[in-house]
Amino acid sequence: MKLLLPFLFILVFAGGLPEGCEVKQITQDDTGINPDVGVNQTGDSDNQGIGARAVASSNEAMVGVYFMPSWNVSADPSKDVDSFWPCLYKPEDCAFLKNTGMWGPKGRVYNKSNPYEGPFLNRKPHSSLGGFYKRDDPKVARKQLEYMKSYGIDFFAYNWFFGRHYYYHLDFAPQAKTYYPKGWKVDNSNYKRVAVPGIEQWEDQLTVLLRENEKLPEAKQMKWALNWCDDDHEKWMLWLDVGSPASIAAKRNFPGEKPDKTLYLQVHDKITMLWIDKYFKRKDYLKDPSGRPIVYIYFPHDTEARAAFYGISMKELLDRSKALARKAGFPGIKFIASTSGAMTQAEMPYAMHTNWVANNPREAWRGGRYTDKMLFQDYAKRLKNLGFEGMTAYIYHTYENQANWSYADMRKNYRSHWKRWSEQFENDPEFEYQPPVAMGWDMRPMGGTWPQQTGFPSEPGKDKVHSNKSTFKAKLEEARLTAEKHKSTNGNTVMICCWNEYLEGNYIEPTEGHKFDYLEAIREVFSKK
Repeated sequence: MKLLLPFLFILVFAGGLPEGCEVKQITQDDTGINPDVGVNQTGDSDNQGIGARAVASSNEAMVGVYFMPSWNVSADPSKDVDSFWPCLYKPEDCAFLKNTGMWGPKGRVYNKSNPYEGPFLNRKPHSSLGGFYKRDDPKVARKQLEYMKSYGIDFFAYNWFFGRHYYYHLDFAPQAKTYYPKGWKVDNSNYKRVAVPGIEQWEDQLTVLLRENEKLPEAKQMKWALNWCDDDHEKWMLWLDVGSPASIAAKRNFPGEKPDKTLYLQVHDKITMLWIDKYFKRKDYLKDPSGRPIVYIYFPHDTEARAAFYGISMKELLDRSKALARKAGFPGIKFIASTSGAMTQAEMPYAMHTNWVANNPREAWRGGRYTDKMLFQDYAKRLKNLGFEGMTAYIYHTYENQANWSYADMRKNYRSHWKRWSEQFENDPEFEYQPPVAMGWDMRPMGGTWPQQTGFPSEPGKDKVHSNKSTFKAKLEEARLTAEKHKSTNGNTVMICCWNEYLEGNYIEPTEGHKFDYLEAIREVFSKK
């Protein structure tokens, strides 16, 4: 998932109100989801669900799966073009292949030496899901929940995105229902323009999944958690551009709006309050036995580096969130890092940065550089002191100097990671390691591994990491045994990538190609006996 997402302006959030736009007064709805159905308003541990250590004393492992949302890539607001499906069969409409930030001025280049290898119709979702389905179709969401539950998946971790830089107006009809903490300052002279910016992005699938989930009998509902993806450099630069001369001139911002330390912390608090008000109070949200909501953070070193620009530590951010959760009646928040990275000195240029430095501190919007890089094994040692209570991964591409050139390579490298981190944390009952499992890797639908400004991928040979039911099942069994061996201190959770990463080759959702093979493998390995 570590890629440059094409940034698309949603028309109603493009900065300020359209000239001559008629404004309609609307009462704000803070949640967008029925607050009276499937919601626990107290934060009490009763009926809070099960968390990562809840099964530590049993023989049953917890199985989680990452869920990747798609979104509309059309510049025409009257037209919907899903970010996934064209990349599988219609490359001329694939936004990733046109992304100049990824591939250079010509986008992804295909020629005789580097031919297009699609279409990838074996990845078409199964007919029971309607094929290339509409991402917010309630019938599809209900079927996805049904399949997860019936095949032995205990929870899904939804990849959750947030754009810090968006200002909006609560008296402007299209923006009126956008979340804003009650009682926070607005500019009443400017259609209730919010004083603290930031909106959720690509949450429409989550909204539908939760609405369908709460309609189910409690025994058939899925648990779920947030996987906060704060890794996008482009959005970081858009944040730093708040209040720049160009933004003021374009009326995206007004005098006095600037991305300083105070506003950065206010936005972080807003993110946490959104989690609390909209998600944590739900009965179906994943919590540990004490009632603490569990939040995964993808590539936390990105968040750490950008906070460091303001002299803020990662621990300070997580502690602020935990304090807000306690104030709302929860025992806190349990944060788990979903992380991986370079492990050799030769890879140090690609290592995990922990700081961002502006080229000109007075004009940070003009750019800067990431510094204070660390190898993965050194970064992992710091996680507990940063405020995390667990570690897992989205995907491991290497182990030390061994890369994944085949699924056999991937299995070998994963075994090395499992052993290293399980043993490293086995004597710490306050920090757990959740062994991850991946279906494979194949980025060809979005251009290949890895995008270069030349228009060609740098390592296309890594796009043939393919599994089948047998090899995936064997890997699952190895992960289950690893989790079980260390469950007394490391918990007993296995994280799978992914439900629907169609463009990266990690999709256990039933398809026309592999049918239900991967779900059957999960049920066969983790069947509750």
